[in-house]
Amino acid sequence: RRHCGRLIHHNYEEGKAKYFQELPERLKPFENLLVQNQGGQAFIVGDQISFADYNLLDLLLNHQVLAPSCLDSHPLLLAYVARLSARPKLKAYLASPEHVNRPVHGAQKARACSASPGGTDAL
Repeated sequence: RRHCGRLIHHNYEEGKAKYFQELPERLKPFENLLVQNQGGQAFIVGDQISFADYNLLDLLLNHQVLAPSCLDSHPLLLAYVARLSARPKLKAYLASPEHVNRPVHGAQKARACSASPGGTDAL
């Protein structure tokens, strides 16, 4: 989260290519945690959703806004995001204007915008 915050708030345009190039390696530990807990079919820790899951989901969703294909090389994380996002109350919140219009990482980069790491779309 710290690296993402630094990118968003300080040097997005200059740092995005390098950041998204390094992202798959930075996501490996999270996929490894999932593997260790029921082969990736459960949560980050334990068999009930926890703050850690909500925090990780928020981070992964923010990354998908900035680079929609960023989880493609991590099938367990991609399935984790889909599984958690499908939970009824969470699904309703994610579709709500409160979430949809919330800036990514508290920055001026709105969720409604999306750009690929190499793209020219302004966030």
